[in-house]
Amino acid sequence: MRPKIGLVLGGGGSRGLAHIGVLQVLEREHIPIDVIVGTSMGAMIAAAYALGHSPDAIMQFVQRLDSTKVFALNIFSAHARQRAVKNILQAAIGDSTFADLKIPTAVMAVDLVTGAEVMLTEGEVIPAVLASSALPGVFPTVEIDKRQLADGGVIDCVATKPALDLGADCLIVVDVYPELATANIWEDPLSATFGVQLPGFLSLNQPSMLTTLWRSHRVMAWHIHTERLKNCPPDILLRPSVEQYGMLDFKDVTGPITAGIVETEKHLPAIRALLTERHLYFRQLPPQ
Repeated sequence: MRPKIGLVLGGGGSRGLAHIGVLQVLEREHIPIDVIVGTSMGAMIAAAYALGHSPDAIMQFVQRLDSTKVFALNIFSAHARQRAVKNILQAAIGDSTFADLKIPTAVMAVDLVTGAEVMLTEGEVIPAVLASSALPGVFPTVEIDKRQLADGGVIDCVATKPALDLGADCLIVVDVYPELATANIWEDPLSATFGVQLPGFLSLNQPSMLTTLWRSHRVMAWHIHTERLKNCPPDILLRPSVEQYGMLDFKDVTGPITAGIVETEKHLPAIRALLTERHLYFRQLPPQ
């Protein structure tokens, strides 16, 4: 009996398109996925895949994120942006509930009132995905069961433990959050988010008030992120090279997807090894 494989798709906006490339390789190599957990963009792709859409079909619907100008810096209010995303999800997911999904799935969000991490596994899928991707400042919160929910990435963009809670024995994690060591140190938040550089930042080689605030946020988030991965480590950690893409810049769809393909193919021998009972035996050995 082979171990159950859990796939964890992290948040990261357009960088999360790399998940499509990962899924393309896993399908091509007939790697089974028994449990899937997603946060933010990872939640969108996880839900569509668990419903039965192919990676290529998912690519078609996420391309509309740019064509509808959902993330334009003008005209769209937060509520209008969210309605536009909902319409895109409606075409792919419809009125499906978690019970309709072919793979056990969890979508991660955060309760902004209590600060609790929330694992959504029941009810309608679209409200859960909208909550998981409700990036503060870009989208409004989503109310589910009298809780005001926002993007699960507020706590952490990769949630490994929920996959184990759903029954996974081994974890493949796709982490598209840019590594702190490789990031542009004094990057401005507009460039990091939309791929648009603010005037005056083109030749800036020292910190400003704005870039220092953004860097401080990145340091804090990276510390939480790495500590949580240490506490519940994956068997396979995939980190596609997507740090050059703005989080809400969807003009280039193929670039992140290709990065997901390249990263997954590099780890294929280790991924295939997950399917053996021998691997499961060594994972369950107590630490020395």
